[in-house]
Amino acid sequence: MKKIILLCALLAVVSCAPRTGLKNQNLQTLNPVELRMVIAEMPKGADLHTHLSGIPYAEDYLKWAADDNACIVKSSGKIVAGPCGDGTLAAKDAYSNAKIWNMAVSGLSVRENRRDNQLWGHDQFFGAFGKMGVAKYNTGRLLAHAAKQAARDHVQYLEVMLSLYGPKSRDKDLINNAWTGDFEESLKNLEKFNLYSDIKAVVGNIDSAEREKSRILGNEPAKKVQIKYINQISRGNDPASVFAQLAFAFKLALSDSRVVGINLVGPEDGPIAMRDYELHMKMVNFFDSRCGHRVPITLHAGELTPALVTPEGLSNHIGLIVNGVNARRIGHAVDLPYEKGAESLIRKMKKRQMAIEILLGSNDAILKVSGKKHPLQTYLKAGVPIVLASDDMGIARSTLTDEYVRAVLDQNMTYQQLKEAARNSLEYSFLDGDSLWINKVYGKMVKACSESSGAKYECDEFLSENPKANQQWNLEKQFRAFESKYSYLN
Repeated sequence: MKKIILLCALLAVVSCAPRTGLKNQNLQTLNPVELRMVIAEMPKGADLHTHLSGIPYAEDYLKWAADDNACIVKSSGKIVAGPCGDGTLAAKDAYSNAKIWNMAVSGLSVRENRRDNQLWGHDQFFGAFGKMGVAKYNTGRLLAHAAKQAARDHVQYLEVMLSLYGPKSRDKDLINNAWTGDFEESLKNLEKFNLYSDIKAVVGNIDSAEREKSRILGNEPAKKVQIKYINQISRGNDPASVFAQLAFAFKLALSDSRVVGINLVGPEDGPIAMRDYELHMKMVNFFDSRCGHRVPITLHAGELTPALVTPEGLSNHIGLIVNGVNARRIGHAVDLPYEKGAESLIRKMKKRQMAIEILLGSNDAILKVSGKKHPLQTYLKAGVPIVLASDDMGIARSTLTDEYVRAVLDQNMTYQQLKEAARNSLEYSFLDGDSLWINKVYGKMVKACSESSGAKYECDEFLSENPKANQQWNLEKQFRAFESKYSYLN
């Protein structure tokens, strides 16, 4: 009875929310302006695939560069440390130099849609990370910015990718001396060289970054956004470096609950990434097994097209994960129609409930894949769980709200499909604890919190003990308020 009273009170509150003037419509009938206005207010749960340094826009980096007395290289737009000299301009002076400002903004994003080097979009997109320079080193500032943007997008939880390593993980001599090609022997050598002695310092760096984030946010609503970390390993490095970073990343994840997973990052079509892809999967399996499958794994795979790699290169990147790696999620998975045994892979993804992180904006910018060429609808029809994510919103000049809008306009997703994607984002997150939902069936809530059974104290206790369920409960409350305002969506 207490539970019913609580829900009725909640419904009474949200029923007072202002109603939209649009009646008896669905998302597909709204024009783009109306659509974005509605989607901007929609609760979106989590963003599970976002690179921390890729979240800020170019203008944010230039402002920080000015605050830090950094400089801009006039020929490239790269941000470098001061003092400024020949070939550079003080970032604070770029405010009054439109040519340098605009050049830097374009260099840090795909704003101009320009052709750069070999391929438009692809090289420009990945090249932007190197131009952020010293402005991206303040991790606390980046985290605060990420929280603010999440709050704007009505996102309550983030899993951000970043590099969390100490000096030994980057020491070429140490790493090369440890690497023999044999995994067991190489790991013993790394342990002998005290690779893990940097963990305490890295944990301290996370502590410092979170304190800075809290200082910047103060009492802003964005402080409620929960952020966890996925340690990223650069797949473009030599095998010795990738192995050492994986060793450290798995160990750190077991040592600090804020680090919830690992991922391999970087252009998948890079020559080393292509050459060593299968080797990297074997490395991941090696550490996953040694760690007792306790470290969640999500992997970039299938961010490829025939314009980038050979038919053979397109044939097995998703398959190697689905058939042989204990990954819970896959990011991108765009090259599905070129994969060997694609239909079988889809069936296995559904059976394993392996979620696909869908990144429409960056797939368009980097790969020129959109509309009917994108496999999103194929995944949806097959019952493979999908989540919508942002990837690098600052470089793509997008937001998670824009990704949801694109999902409607470009992929014809319905509101119910968007809602399921938002629920999936928490269900397939790496948050600790049990789910609010029984067997991943939305609408079938655990007994302690269902409307027809359980007392309020039982639900409160369950939510307090299960962070995932707690986030899901909060999302459902937000959906009730949102759908009360936009009642025609149901």
